[in-house]
Amino acid sequence: MRIYFENYRYPDKQSIFPYFQDRDTGKHTIPVQYDNGKQGEGWYVEHIGYLFVSSEYEGVKYSGPVFILPKSFLHKCSKSSDQKETLLGMSGLYPESIIDTEDNNNPLVAQGLETFLPELSLWLFRAMTRYKEEVFRENDKEALNDLDYLTPNDSARDRDFLSTAVRLMDFLSDHRNLFTQITKINHSGRAAVDWHKTITQTPFLHKGKPWYLDLCIKDKAVNIDEELIVLYYSVLRYLKEKYHFPIDLGEVMYPLKTTSEIQRYLDTGVGKRRMRDMKGKYYRDDLRNLWTLLDNFFTFNTSKDDKNPVRECLVVKNFELVFEKMVDHLIGDTGKLGDLRKEQKDGKLIDHIYLDKSLIGKETSIYYIGDSKYYETGSHPKGVALYKQFTYARNVIQYNIEQFYLKTNKNPYNIRYRDKKTEGYNVTPNFFIVPKIEENDLQYDKPSFEPSDWIPEPNKQFENRLFDRDTLLLREYQINLLFLIAAYGAYEDWTKPLREKIREDMVGLLNTLYAFYTIEPIDIPIYSRDKLVDTWFFEDYFRTSIQGKAYKVADDANEIILAFERDPKPVADDYKAVRDNIQYAIKGGSIDNPVELEP
Repeated sequence: MRIYFENYRYPDKQSIFPYFQDRDTGKHTIPVQYDNGKQGEGWYVEHIGYLFVSSEYEGVKYSGPVFILPKSFLHKCSKSSDQKETLLGMSGLYPESIIDTEDNNNPLVAQGLETFLPELSLWLFRAMTRYKEEVFRENDKEALNDLDYLTPNDSARDRDFLSTAVRLMDFLSDHRNLFTQITKINHSGRAAVDWHKTITQTPFLHKGKPWYLDLCIKDKAVNIDEELIVLYYSVLRYLKEKYHFPIDLGEVMYPLKTTSEIQRYLDTGVGKRRMRDMKGKYYRDDLRNLWTLLDNFFTFNTSKDDKNPVRECLVVKNFELVFEKMVDHLIGDTGKLGDLRKEQKDGKLIDHIYLDKSLIGKETSIYYIGDSKYYETGSHPKGVALYKQFTYARNVIQYNIEQFYLKTNKNPYNIRYRDKKTEGYNVTPNFFIVPKIEENDLQYDKPSFEPSDWIPEPNKQFENRLFDRDTLLLREYQINLLFLIAAYGAYEDWTKPLREKIREDMVGLLNTLYAFYTIEPIDIPIYSRDKLVDTWFFEDYFRTSIQGKAYKVADDANEIILAFERDPKPVADDYKAVRDNIQYAIKGGSIDNPVELEP
């Protein structure tokens, strides 16, 4: 296996460029760029994905899988004087020195990481395969133009080397009990003595008793089921030893073929012919499925002289699109909110949007708005990205005001953006999601989904007005890229826990930035034609004291929530003025003792 990284400059002799030169599958040509006369000159490609190459081309002799991994896995090494990028920032793991994972002298072996890149490559392939299926199903033109996909020939669609290898590994996970059952059945009685044959031999007489020194055992010949299982386990061991794929063979009771034997089966076509000899000899559905997988493996991966060095290909030029789709399937709502996501008046497209409980009051709902950024670890959105994210929130607020307050009174999802009594606006959850990779956290089953230490400057027109329409807060979350790739590739559903994490953190952020108070005004109704028109509290105090600071979680709620920023002196003075102004007009709650919002 060969491993490369996107946008990393490789010396000419180690370049992946020969396999990309003149690549054109009818969709688009993959370009490469070359910098001359500069430090770090070399070829690099702006793609991520998988190739299978099978011949010598432009002086490069290699047959097998080639992966181009995301640049996010390269960090500057703090222990190196040249500050060059290395795998995970680890000393000595320069990308050009770890290309060949089959080399026993690969620095990854000394670090105990010989299986890390092969396992990552498999998960990336699973994720890319799902991504390809979805963009074809959705007819996403932007993604289709960015995708380059090639199989060995039309009849081999979805039966290429890696697709078949993945299915073979999955078959082991799903059918371990099958192999145990067949082994027990076939080995039962093998150790029993065949007395009919044994007594036909001349015994050794001792003290008048016959002793048979050479017992005949009922040793059965290897049956057809076992032959298929032996070949299957041999292929798995080949994938494990040659490519370092993470395969747990468990206890195997059969003598297996060596890696070199399986390679010979592929190079000479022996494996393909052997599968033809075994065709039609299996009656169980599971064994027939296994035969089909092995037949695909040997038939479509037999080495052959091919003028085109690239036999298989699944790459994208813009990994941001893949990253966005992976995040959207973890937290977003790709179904019923499609129109709101896409049909914004200014033409902007929201990456992720979903409905969940409000941050202020859990009985109503609000839209959560997210934007995924495929940045290097430690980088943050700035400039236009911040402006666009605030614009997304404004558009969604306006959409809801028009739909649920101006056009109709219908609100099927119990969405609450604006309180009519206080004219206060609910807080709109708004956030970025960026990838992270940490040397000490290389786990595929752990989201490591946490807020970053960086908090973007909020957008606001007036100071100390949380419930104002123009006050918009932003948050940034980091997610383990290993987990994201694996969860997407395995079709896992993490929506509920991740959404709960976002809401819980945002409520905590509000409690950190603001002091909240609950009050209940003295209610003196003004009657007109026997109907309650208003209360004197809002008439006297709303415009002068609590505009933008007050919000009711429901129309029939008795309590009002007041919010004040913490710490700065001007804010403290504002708080004191409001407290002094309204303290004689409230009968419940206290503006002296703050309360915390409940997550």
